[in-house]
Amino acid sequence: MIFGMERPVRQAYLNMIAKQVGPALRGHGFKRSHGTFRRISESGHAAIIEFQGSTGSWGDTSIFYVNLGVATTSWLDWRQEVLGRKHRDRPTASIAQWWTRLNADPAYSDDFDRWAIRSTGEAEACGAALVQELSEGVVPTFDALLAHYMRLDEAVAAGREDDLPALFDARPSGPLGGIDNFRRLDHPYLTWKLAQRDQ
Repeated sequence: MIFGMERPVRQAYLNMIAKQVGPALRGHGFKRSHGTFRRISESGHAAIIEFQGSTGSWGDTSIFYVNLGVATTSWLDWRQEVLGRKHRDRPTASIAQWWTRLNADPAYSDDFDRWAIRSTGEAEACGAALVQELSEGVVPTFDALLAHYMRLDEAVAAGREDDLPALFDARPSGPLGGIDNFRRLDHPYLTWKLAQRDQ
């Protein structure tokens, strides 16, 4: 809870997530744990959407971020081994192979491009904009990026490391931008992946 925030605006934000965003993401295979939605495939590949409240919120405004990430099961195994936490079961956007923050719709943005709900009446319209962006922009981007990272893992597993530079360059482009954490041959993940293959 953000201290000093009036309950009606915060409750409108929480209701937006529960009644609009949640059902839409469940339709795409996501499951909710508090403010985080995860879609974990049978193979363990993860897509993550996190709602993060901002301490910049105040009485009549609720400000939040939407963090996004994707990771293959192999990447999560590596992160879990390096960091010693249960990243395989409960991955977060910050440890993913690719992550970013979803830029706010201009109608629901503060001066720093964070999402902002300024009244209880604005929450439903903001939720509709979010659902559209998540369904039409984010989920297809997740699918394309996971396919890309799976191709990288498959190339390493098959001993085709020479294919990696071309595959790095073939990363799907899209409107979300983001930070691509596995895009070079000297990345420690590749060293770990090769060691796993050779065991």
